[in-house]
Amino acid sequence: MPNFFNFLRKIPVPRFGELLYQHRTLRWMSVDDLAAVVNISPSALRDIEAGTRPAPPLNVAKAMADALGLEGEDRGNFLDAAELGSPMMRALTGQSMAPATPPALSAAIHAFVIADIRGYTAYTQRFGDNAAAQLSTRFADIARSVLERWDGRLVEVRGDEVLGVFASARQAVLAAGELHERYAEERLQHPELPVGIGVGLDLGEAVPVGEGYRGAALNRAARLCSLAAPGETLVSPGIVYVAPQVEGVRFLSRGQEQLKGFAEPVPVLLAAPGPIVDAASEAPDALDDSEG
Repeated sequence: MPNFFNFLRKIPVPRFGELLYQHRTLRWMSVDDLAAVVNISPSALRDIEAGTRPAPPLNVAKAMADALGLEGEDRGNFLDAAELGSPMMRALTGQSMAPATPPALSAAIHAFVIADIRGYTAYTQRFGDNAAAQLSTRFADIARSVLERWDGRLVEVRGDEVLGVFASARQAVLAAGELHERYAEERLQHPELPVGIGVGLDLGEAVPVGEGYRGAALNRAARLCSLAAPGETLVSPGIVYVAPQVEGVRFLSRGQEQLKGFAEPVPVLLAAPGPIVDAASEAPDALDDSEG
């Protein structure tokens, strides 16, 4: 019998959480959407994908396969991985859980989102430091929830400003839109809150430093954020090149801006709610100027 379990350990079946993450992201399905379909909590689904929780019972794994539209060999491999990753099989084969660390982003080039609350200083002066601290904490909680829903990660919180990172430019844009919506919902319940948030997005390579990042892409995102009016998301041409068509978003040229710390003017685009428009035809001047 021990030889049999040794044999099981050597079976080349991918970890269930990895397969789940791959199939879900390939189908542009969010954690919250899949969790709702199979009736488990989003946090449990994230833990399964990260390898910090065993594979779910077979009936839940089958429901996931149905929701993801898996058929044939893909479905068979998915359910095999679920069986081998079950608590019972882990115990029998002596497999241990993965350390509780965030999964690494799969892309070398990341999309960075920086958002902050417009009018935060005036709000602090009017309502005091305690109210401002509660607002910044609530905003950070909202940002973390929204970013994780779109497979992003909250990297840093500095007062009323949040920094997030994504492996997908498209999902970063969608997350920015939802962040505006969630803040607007919060303000409906608390009309005394500042009028809105500004968001800046850029795409590029950055150097990991501790738990954060450093690089020109973050600097551009920060400058774009500072230019954004309440309710606006300003993006770089790099975002639009990678994700020219995003559901429910149109990219509008805002001309060029001389951003602090950059030698040349930078083309700026507004990610506005609306029907999809090919960004190349909507703002050709801004996109052409960004080459080179």
